[in-house]
Amino acid sequence: MWTLTKNKSWQQLQQYSWVKDMQGVPQSPVHHAEGSVAIHTQMVLEALVNLPEFKSLDQQAQENLWVAALMHDIEKRSTTTVDENADIISPGHAKKGAQTTGKILYRDFATPLFTREQIVGLVRYHGLPLWVFEKPDPVKAIIQASLEADTMLLALLATADVLGRICTDTKDLLYKIDLFAELAKEHDCWGKPRQFSSDLSKFQYFRKEGRHPDFESFDDTKATMILLSGVAGSGKDFYISKNYPDHPVVSLDDMRRKAKIRYGDTKGNGHIIQLAKETAKNF
Repeated sequence: MWTLTKNKSWQQLQQYSWVKDMQGVPQSPVHHAEGSVAIHTQMVLEALVNLPEFKSLDQQAQENLWVAALMHDIEKRSTTTVDENADIISPGHAKKGAQTTGKILYRDFATPLFTREQIVGLVRYHGLPLWVFEKPDPVKAIIQASLEADTMLLALLATADVLGRICTDTKDLLYKIDLFAELAKEHDCWGKPRQFSSDLSKFQYFRKEGRHPDFESFDDTKATMILLSGVAGSGKDFYISKNYPDHPVVSLDDMRRKAKIRYGDTKGNGHIIQLAKETAKNF
């Protein structure tokens, strides 16, 4: 079983710079009267481990959820500002926090890919249970989240997030989480990814407005394309040579080299991308 650390005392966690950064980061006195992000995070962790539902999880799920709770507000340090009403806000902290969480878990803790992505998904969508019905399409929002995070764990994280703060609307927030859970159950994505009749149907559901998630798209595709994505030097070319030596390849790197265009050349890369699209169409 993977663990971030066996010693989970707040004092011990101060060895990490991103935990220290939580100290002194202010929050809205209306929604977070408890004080700084550091105080809030400690309260969330305490509330989480005392939830009966948390205690019933297997050890790995408990660890993943605990780490997500520890990191859920990690980027309030960089996004916190004051709006026109003089209220303290942190727009975009969940999305940016997910990116930071992924980097830390990859760089500093050698976290297995599946575990890392589960935690990143929880951080990314930790606020969704409270705001899903304010989305333009709540159903699509919750289905998308279910493909990246366990919605049941999201509800537990959101519950701890609410209980780990001092505010006047606790009951209303907890009721929103209950509604989130019912919406997930209604659309068959409670604690599991929403299933589609085919990958094409899933693709078309997110690509086109007004599609019902149960609609089965007619498969009129004519070819299969394999897309490799990875940082430089990760072995994409080697993988192709070993597994698909006879397939035609569209390589942006090869095109840049032939055209003598530098990687950071914005205008040149625009030309390369257009050329790549045309080459793919021809194939």
